[in-house]
Amino acid sequence: MAKSIKKNYIYNLCFQVLSIILPIITAPYLARVLGVEGVGTASFTLSIVAYFILFANLGIASFGQREIAMHQDDKKKYSKIFWDLSAYRLVVGALTTFAYLFLILFADKYQIIYGIMIVNLLGNVFDITWFFQGLEEYKFISMRNIAVKLLFAVSIFIFVRNPEDLNLYILLNGLSILISSLALWTRLPKLVEKPVIKAIRPFRYIKDTFIYFLPQIATTIYTVLDKTVLGLYDPSQTENGYYEQAYKIIQIATTVVTSISVVMAPRFAFLYKKNNIVELKERLRKSMKFIFMTAVPFAFGISAIASLFVPWFFGEEYLQVIDIMQVFAPVILIIALSSAIGGQCLTPCGMRFQSALVLMLGAAVNFGANMILIPKFWSFGAVAGTLLAEVVVTAGYFILARKYMGTVQTFKDATKYFVAGILMYIVVMLVKPYFAPTIVSTIIVTAIGAAVYGVSLIVMRDELLFEYMRLFWRKMTKK
Repeated sequence: MAKSIKKNYIYNLCFQVLSIILPIITAPYLARVLGVEGVGTASFTLSIVAYFILFANLGIASFGQREIAMHQDDKKKYSKIFWDLSAYRLVVGALTTFAYLFLILFADKYQIIYGIMIVNLLGNVFDITWFFQGLEEYKFISMRNIAVKLLFAVSIFIFVRNPEDLNLYILLNGLSILISSLALWTRLPKLVEKPVIKAIRPFRYIKDTFIYFLPQIATTIYTVLDKTVLGLYDPSQTENGYYEQAYKIIQIATTVVTSISVVMAPRFAFLYKKNNIVELKERLRKSMKFIFMTAVPFAFGISAIASLFVPWFFGEEYLQVIDIMQVFAPVILIIALSSAIGGQCLTPCGMRFQSALVLMLGAAVNFGANMILIPKFWSFGAVAGTLLAEVVVTAGYFILARKYMGTVQTFKDATKYFVAGILMYIVVMLVKPYFAPTIVSTIIVTAIGAAVYGVSLIVMRDELLFEYMRLFWRKMTKK
């Protein structure tokens, strides 16, 4: 069942690009239609449901993908694994749904919204994306996701017209998840053997899936705990509304940077397996330089143009988002570094357990910081908690990876990018007062900043930039 890695990458890339573009299109509309409180309410309630989704999954998806991938050439074997795990997930999902019903019954606020969001929970319970990923059926996954996301985006513009449509927006979001999950089952009969009911053992993988569940707890704490705590301390949900919009922009930028670097991971696993440590170190050093080269301008750039970008993109109601984005911006570089080290070094080199421990430590720091800082500093406290936790995780990853990379040399290589980034930031801050906060002005100022950054690297004769320029020139001359 050999698959084309190049084609799978293209399919996945198309989906990732759409995942970046669609929020850019829908976010300004939803910001104005739902208002700060509406956006904040959706953010807070989704964070609550995320905990139930976490337990409904219980690490099954991550473990299942790995097991299916290992046995993708043995249809009988992977069919048995699929039905065992699906039965296990159905049992766990049923128990989690039952527990969720108590939340709906005893919630003193947002009861209707929580009731609607049971669709989100069911959509995740029936999601078998992990099975298709294990079989490397990325074309089907990507095409399905693209179709559902486009349908969801169109539905937003058609049906969501005012703040009173918040419940409808939440329902559409849940239905997009459920429809996307159920669509996978239509193709299942072609790929898997029929189950033998008596032979199904739903609890045989409890111990294995739990190992994968622990890092997911940490990830969930990172991504939703700040929104939960904000919502508990601010019943109006305005702080959550501001934080959600800033988080969304930072997340898009982070996705751009990390999506580019993740494709290098398979090569690192191959080099480690062949014990080619010298080439692994060299490639890792080059990869880290690439991360710095792309993430540094994003971090400095977003901080610099926030005051031009926010007023026309989100609206005058969201001016507080400017300050939050400026404080949040460094996390782009920090997360990009930890993602690169974890995906390209620690996991391929067999240090998944150690990296999971670091991730749990970061989650604990995030939890403590949120509980202390959010009551005093609101959304800025949430940002500070995230930054602190990400610094702890990234530092821990650097320590674990010290055998394969020199930390001092890594940051020495990055000096040029920080110099170029600072020069870009200064120039943008100097020219920005002459421009009004409009889309045209933002594009012009962004272009000026990008030019300053690029020219600065050329003047400093950055090797990596020249290498990519030569590669680009060779491809263009061949055409």
